[in-house]
Amino acid sequence: MEEVEVTETEGLEQDAAAEPEAVPKPPAGTDEEENALGPLGENDLPRAIEAVLFCVGEPVTIRELADIFKFGVHDVRAAVEKLREEYIDSGRAFRIEDISQGVQLLTLPEYDPWLRSLHQKRRSSRLSPAALETLAVVAYKGPITKAELEAIRGVNCAPTLGTLLDRELIRVAGKAPGLGRPLLYHTTPRFLESFGLGSLKDLPQPEAPPSREAARAREEEIESPEAVAGNPGEEAAPGDEPASGSDEPETGAGSES
Repeated sequence: MEEVEVTETEGLEQDAAAEPEAVPKPPAGTDEEENALGPLGENDLPRAIEAVLFCVGEPVTIRELADIFKFGVHDVRAAVEKLREEYIDSGRAFRIEDISQGVQLLTLPEYDPWLRSLHQKRRSSRLSPAALETLAVVAYKGPITKAELEAIRGVNCAPTLGTLLDRELIRVAGKAPGLGRPLLYHTTPRFLESFGLGSLKDLPQPEAPPSREAARAREEEIESPEAVAGNPGEEAAPGDEPASGSDEPETGAGSES
């Protein structure tokens, strides 16, 4: 019996040794998968720069582009100039311009009327009273969490916040400290542009309540004897006759007893 058990054990060990070990596949987005794409070629550099400038929508320095694509500064600058000439020769509606020590894709000035019309149309779309109220709270109290906003308004603000986020009138400005790290909401530059404000300091300031001293002085002024004596509601109107002592109507001489 013992010899049979030893033989079966040895057979299992031999089968396990014959089977190759399963190699786990790296998850998507790992360094191995990125390296599998291979280095960026010099001919592909202009198109890659074009994609970055198209997506960011703001100036990007040559040094930043060089760090992204692992190319020299001179190579990146040459690729940018190549793109610039290509846009001019092909009559594109946009150009690469030098802005704020970087480069950015900008449309030509002759297309400004159509772009301005589009922006005005978007700005003219009216917000609901609930959205305006929520936006006002965010503007005056922001950065503010959803829970704080709902505590002020007394209603669920999730749908309204989604609308304001879609219109880019508010943004997520970070996370609040504490349990759960809730999101903080604040206004955006588009909010200032839409309402014609230079900064949040230009918001209309609500009227401050009177101080205690001012309120007490006002109460004393109202309760003073001079104020009571000068109240026209307590003076008898000219021509008024004094009221009789009885509310019963007077009976005439021919009335029934």
